[in-house]
Amino acid sequence: MKTQAIKRTILGLIIAISLSAAISAQDWPHWRGPNRDDHVSIESGWNGKQWPLKEAWSASVGEGSTTPIVAGRQLITMGYADDKETIVSLDLASGKALWSQSYPAPRYGRYAIGDKGLYFGPTSSPEFDPETKFVYTLGCDGELACWDTADQGREVWRKNLYDTYQMKERPGEGERNRNQRDYGYICAPLVYGNWLLVETGGNAGTVLAFDKRSGQQLWASKHKDFAGHSGSPVVMTVEGVPCLALLTFREFLVIRLDEGHAGETVGTYPWPSAYANNLLTPTLLAEGQVILSSWHSFGERSNPMTHLVQVTLNGIEKQWEQPVSSHLCSPVVAQGRIYIAGPELYCLDGKSGAVIWKGASYNYGASCVLTGDDRLVVLGNRGKLRLIETQGHQQQTYQELSLRSTLTRDDIWSHVVLAHDMLICKDVAGRISALRIER
Repeated sequence: MKTQAIKRTILGLIIAISLSAAISAQDWPHWRGPNRDDHVSIESGWNGKQWPLKEAWSASVGEGSTTPIVAGRQLITMGYADDKETIVSLDLASGKALWSQSYPAPRYGRYAIGDKGLYFGPTSSPEFDPETKFVYTLGCDGELACWDTADQGREVWRKNLYDTYQMKERPGEGERNRNQRDYGYICAPLVYGNWLLVETGGNAGTVLAFDKRSGQQLWASKHKDFAGHSGSPVVMTVEGVPCLALLTFREFLVIRLDEGHAGETVGTYPWPSAYANNLLTPTLLAEGQVILSSWHSFGERSNPMTHLVQVTLNGIEKQWEQPVSSHLCSPVVAQGRIYIAGPELYCLDGKSGAVIWKGASYNYGASCVLTGDDRLVVLGNRGKLRLIETQGHQQQTYQELSLRSTLTRDDIWSHVVLAHDMLICKDVAGRISALRIER
């Protein structure tokens, strides 16, 4: 008993040291990175001739498409196995397990329909709060939970959104609802001050705010619609007012976050999806300007479309549209240009939407990260990892610097992660490949 107690104490000290050592821009604590925009300060490591990546470790964490997060050298993710969802913490440098916590859960959300051969297990990315050291997770069957990363993942609070708020099955879109899709809950929670904001959907409100420490509900949005299937809401400023932007089941929604007005609707913009799949996170181009993109928008079949909209306190108006998009890659913005990895990697002009260049096919799954030296890391096509030149953002043609294509043979719906010189790639079977940038 004494030996076990000593081991637990040592492990607790290791975790505490790892958290206190670096809660920094080197971490990846949220969906889409430190600033939720797929920008990192870490340079790519390109040396002019090659991209020196070394396989550091691999691990298996259970089925699912949850994107890992990195907080103070802890890599935290989720997986499904043996009728349980498990939250796993690994040491970023070695891949060794630090702690794990589990609870009973199904392989799919209770109303799941469509594409079951392509996805299974949890999909929502965890959310880390540096103030409390808590991490928040959302399972596919609506299990919303808070865990203490400084105390071996001790459960702080937990509730089921389906059970508590009676969210119903999402309807289909199109003739006879033949294009119905319901993947369960896949949208990442978001910490804003003392609130945990969750796209819940249903009569309780499209967005609910919980006390991040206790889980108590604090307010609900006045807007009520089925939850969307996007990665996460986005915080933005509209004419000086803090707001939340998100995709619901059938439209783009902006609500207020300021005191006395929290949950009030600023505006909505129609954004229907042929397969009820509004998967791409809304992306900020400039203050009040948001990029909306979907491969399945506006029609019975795939009809790719990207819009730039202007949001004011009086509503939302379209600025331009361009018939290109991606299945999964949320747009990445840099110096007035927009990058989207779809059937090809597109570079668009932010002012007009015109295509500047395109290249390389990415089929269904892809994600992008812009490095500190202005290069684009793109992961897609079952493990093809590319480094693309965008330096100075004056590129007028597609320029591929490096291609690595041996990471997995399974689909990758999770986002590529770059933290502390480590590239993290995770496939739908739950296998993680960690590549270290050698400098």
